[in-house]
Amino acid sequence: MRNSSSYLMFVGIFMVALSGNWVLNNYDRVSVYPKTSYIIFGIGLGMVVLAYVMNKLSTYKEVQNVEKRDNREFINLWEQQRMPVDKVLVGVAILALVFAAFYSWSLVFRLVELFLFIGIVFIGFLFVMKGDRVEEPDDLDFKGKVKKFHDRIDYRRHPFTISLIIYVLVIGSFLLSKQWDIPLYMEVSGNPRYVTSLPDITFIMSGLMVISAYIYIINNGDLFGIRKAQQNGLKVLQLHFAEIIICGPTFFIWIVVVIEALIVHF
Repeated sequence: MRNSSSYLMFVGIFMVALSGNWVLNNYDRVSVYPKTSYIIFGIGLGMVVLAYVMNKLSTYKEVQNVEKRDNREFINLWEQQRMPVDKVLVGVAILALVFAAFYSWSLVFRLVELFLFIGIVFIGFLFVMKGDRVEEPDDLDFKGKVKKFHDRIDYRRHPFTISLIIYVLVIGSFLLSKQWDIPLYMEVSGNPRYVTSLPDITFIMSGLMVISAYIYIINNGDLFGIRKAQQNGLKVLQLHFAEIIICGPTFFIWIVVVIEALIVHF
């Protein structure tokens, strides 16, 4: 059951990210979002919650001292020898953009967003999965309230990350904005107040959300032949640092956009 929950979590978090990003990219193109956007996003969230519950209820115990192939070795070999596959993929992406430019510039921008998302989640996958299956202790020694707080945001224990929570809030506000006819001002042109727009920074955060899910998945089961790992807390802390950079501004911009929309509407 535990390995089944890993695949369920993997599919669920990607359904959330892909359907949510579609909502972000099409806000100005639709008057009302189709019901399928609600359904797919909701199913993805449901799968994430179900996978977490399945993992909690699982009585699976890994058999010790049994030789079992671990595809982590292939990832480590790729990292060490710098295999040229990544260069081939970059080349294919550039060619796709060149051909798309002859057809439509809007298609180019959509492909750039798609390739950016794929790049973020692929690099994040390598970042989380590489290394030793049982990593060395991290020497982190939190105590008192700091330890309690760190345990609550330890993504090795649960998949409900800060990025996931904020992402759900943003996508939910987009969906309800169209349903209740309360337009959100995105500031995607002219002279915006922020360095980035809410859709753009949320799109980037979706990649961080998927990477955070990888941490939970691989610490609680096998995935694609990569065996369950006992990782230290350094990767989690690095993700927290990225959350400060991405999630903080996203939440601030979202709050301002929503409050402004409510004031203008009412």
